[in-house]
Amino acid sequence: MHTTIKKTSPVSGREDGRETRARIIECAGRLFAQNGYANTTSKEICQLAHVNQSAVNYHFGGLNGLHIAVLEEVQIYLVNIDIMTRLYHSDASPRQKVERLLAFFWEDTCRRDDWHVRAWIREILDPSPCIGQVISSKALPKFRILTQILSDYLGYDTTDPRLYSCLITLIAPFSLIFITQDNPIRQYLPVRFPQDEFLELLKKNTLAILGTLRNPDKKR
Repeated sequence: MHTTIKKTSPVSGREDGRETRARIIECAGRLFAQNGYANTTSKEICQLAHVNQSAVNYHFGGLNGLHIAVLEEVQIYLVNIDIMTRLYHSDASPRQKVERLLAFFWEDTCRRDDWHVRAWIREILDPSPCIGQVISSKALPKFRILTQILSDYLGYDTTDPRLYSCLITLIAPFSLIFITQDNPIRQYLPVRFPQDEFLELLKKNTLAILGTLRNPDKKR
């Protein structure tokens, strides 16, 4: 009697590998968000992902490589560059593009029940050695599109420092809320408002302020 051994096709093997890789990233992201990169081990990640302890090295070359993959996944999740590129090349007016950017910031700020936001907040507040690579490869391309959209609306060249002061005006309020959204100090604030209502007002105020900061020689 001959025993038949079922072989996995190359395509199935690749699919299984992608699924395993995605599951490891998901589990690592949750642990990084909860405990921080410095306090998370490969063993803990593999246990949560139900994979062999060698899987992190096999798929990512080590914990640093996995952390980079997690941060890259976060950057894809938070305002995907393809979405920003389509917005930039769309037929929308410069003002409409800025309004849509504000909507992106609002949507990201409201994302509370996922690990991506929490992991990125931890990385911002306590940067790991991996952050430089991720910023260069994933964040800077989005930053360039953001500055170009703002340049078209405000009428300042991308080399003009006034543009970047306006950029800080645009993102600072949302960044502050984004970073402090789960901070326990918020419970001691004397006044509280529904977050959706507050962020909508923040968008309107930011757009109004940007309108006053436009280059008076190029307003249109």
